[in-house]
Amino acid sequence: MNVNNQITIVIVIYNSSNIILDCLQSLNNFKIIIVDNGKNSKILDQLKIRNNITIITPGKNIGMGRGANFAFQSIKTDFFLLLSPDTKIEENSILKLHSTALNNDNCAISAPLNFSDPNSFGILPEKRDLYEKNKNKINFNKDNLNIRPEGEVCVDITKGCALLIRSEHFKKVKGFSKEYFLFWEEIDICRKFRKEGFSVIVNPKSIAKH
Repeated sequence: MNVNNQITIVIVIYNSSNIILDCLQSLNNFKIIIVDNGKNSKILDQLKIRNNITIITPGKNIGMGRGANFAFQSIKTDFFLLLSPDTKIEENSILKLHSTALNNDNCAISAPLNFSDPNSFGILPEKRDLYEKNKNKINFNKDNLNIRPEGEVCVDITKGCALLIRSEHFKKVKGFSKEYFLFWEEIDICRKFRKEGFSVIVNPKSIAKH
């Protein structure tokens, strides 16, 4: 069985640039759904010529979460990888995420280690400036936050730049909440999964660069 046929990649774009081409370089063996949220005329022609890409449009900017929900209507695979257009992940790392999910039936999200932000301060992007202004006043040992886990670890939340999601569990929680447009979607979906008894697992052998 071809593992790649069990995963659909979903990328939601708005006012996107050529940076998405870097994202796509290592994804040639996967089916990809691009959600066109608008202002992407500079890049759409280059995406349309790729045989593995389907472009769908909701007709307006509906945000990341609702964009993923929109794409889910077209997904037939057991898993989908929700990927930010400015994120790069190699095929081998995607397969590691898939292996993690298969080995844990209650795994709703399998996520990579974020190479560029291992301590995940960026998980709350609208709070980043506040952190930078006050980081010298915070009483903690930042070195401890850079400790890399040796094996898979269950977490409460993970960054939303690369999420391998099990379609069955996603359907059960009715997808992303419509209440969130730009921030907090991944935090809310992790909460919804945990409430149903599903797990969110980070595999540190899988690496994404965001």
